Amino acid sequence: MANQYGSTRLGTLIADARDDARRAVETLRAVLAEAGLALPSLGEDWQEGWFTGTVLVDLGRARPDVVRGIAELLGDGLAARAQQRS
Repeated sequence: MANQYGSTRLGTLIADARDDARRAVETLRAVLAEAGLALPSLGEDWQEGWFTGTVLVDLGRARPDVVRGIAELLGDGLAARAQQRS
């Protein structure tokens, strides 16, 4: 089956990995938006994949206040999870 990365097995693996990375980026972007946060450079790392078969997500650059907001959001989520489990 041919795809945009060629008809090789590696091309198919990379296409699947890129789709997975794209979905992960969309999910994170949506959650951050609900919290009023954004990572402007969030996206797929197009440099990776061909040599390792692993596609990475580039979280990009962010202002310190955005990073603090993300840390607070994660901390709140972890606290809520711990409270649910107890």
